[in-house]
Amino acid sequence: MSTAADATGLLRDRVLLEWYAYEPGPPVTIPRHTHDGYQLNLNLDLPGGIRYRGEYHVVPTGTLTVVMPGEAHTPVDPDHRERDSRHLVLYVEADALGAVTAEMAGSPSGTPFFGELAIGDADTVSRFAATHATVSAAASALDRDVELLTLLAALVRRHAGVPARPIPAAHRAVRWARDYLHDHRASNVSLSELAQASGLSPYHLTRLFTAAVGMPPHSYQLQLRVEHAKRLLLAGRAVSDAAHEAGFFDLSHFTRHFRRFVGVPPGSYARRAAGTR
Repeated sequence: MSTAADATGLLRDRVLLEWYAYEPGPPVTIPRHTHDGYQLNLNLDLPGGIRYRGEYHVVPTGTLTVVMPGEAHTPVDPDHRERDSRHLVLYVEADALGAVTAEMAGSPSGTPFFGELAIGDADTVSRFAATHATVSAAASALDRDVELLTLLAALVRRHAGVPARPIPAAHRAVRWARDYLHDHRASNVSLSELAQASGLSPYHLTRLFTAAVGMPPHSYQLQLRVEHAKRLLLAGRAVSDAAHEAGFFDLSHFTRHFRRFVGVPPGSYARRAAGTR
């Protein structure tokens, strides 16, 4: 019986995202190989299997595997697939994860080591799935950067034994970052750009900003854009013009987030406001 497979990928800055789907059929074996960076693989529907570090591992459904850079491995299905099988994969460069680890530890710590192949805790798994979706979507650069950094920091803290230093008291760097977001409300600001404006590293800025403001930088940017769009709509601007001027990428992106914050679509908000004049 032949096996039908579907695979696609997407590059986002320094990460590669992939989606795999296999129809029911006999076990699939992928040749032994290595990766330069870390491979994170979440199998969504059926148990997976992999030969890694001299042993064969059956990976339960809903489990995230982390394969270290340079480690030879052979993915092999444990059994005949009775139904569809899907995987979400994320490749992260070794030096990118090493930089996160150094920021957390306060000194260069080398490449973080994951002793366990399969990670099954629900928070890490759900965070990975959410980050994969966010990074792949046409979201803002700041949204993608913060989501990825938050995932990697949680991953090395929980599963590579890297402790996070205590969060220091908020200082003027947070105010500089907030001012920068206000001044560049409609711009596609990246986390590295915001960090440079604040004088902090991306990791420390994200932790400080979230602790001081009560939300991460990308969420703060989003609510700034919604508030600006409300004022544009009340001034009589068309919905599409308000979306563009406020910094949203397209009308569907604008409508979705406007409804989240305001409770009604932007068109309804504008019509109701016009009716009260």
